[in-house]
Amino acid sequence: MSLRDPVYPAYVASYDPKLRVFVNQETYFFSSNDTKKRFLSDPVRYSGPLTDPVTQKRFRPTPRSPRAKYQDRLFYFESPVTQRQFAAAPKDFARRREN
Repeated sequence: MSLRDPVYPAYVASYDPKLRVFVNQETYFFSSNDTKKRFLSDPVRYSGPLTDPVTQKRFRPTPRSPRAKYQDRLFYFESPVTQRQFAAAPKDFARRREN
């Protein structure tokens, strides 16, 4: 089974770190810089469900979802409350948690 590009699923994605993006706790791999740029222009369109870094609940982000950048990573939140909790202590929530 090969890894698929989230923008163009018919394309095989690369494991090259330059073609990788982290959004919340998910990692996305791309087939080219072009598809990576397209993803970054509208991550909500291509990401699918995400895990809120504060509550660990899965949710479907929308263009109006609260968001923040931390250490060059993009984070979406299920509510303004969790966004504020993240802003108060981002390093506590930014790393991936294993249940």
